[in-house]
Amino acid sequence: MKEKLIAAGVKNLREFGYPSCNKENILTDLVYKQFFASMLKDNKGNGKEIDKAIDELLLIVSAKDNA
Repeated sequence: MKEKLIAAGVKNLREFGYPSCNKENILTDLVYKQFFASMLKDNKGNGKEIDKAIDELLLIVSAKDNA
């Protein structure tokens, strides 16, 4: 599920004009991860499995903020 969310986030960011976004840097690049976190938060509440994956990805993004 996390991989699907990441792939969807990359697709969205590329469509928004960030062609260099990929599955690695969406979790590390300051701009990409902020957009991705916002997208994830917007999709909370769509099911227990999805919410669990979203929470895990949000933890990864926030952990990289504090590293």
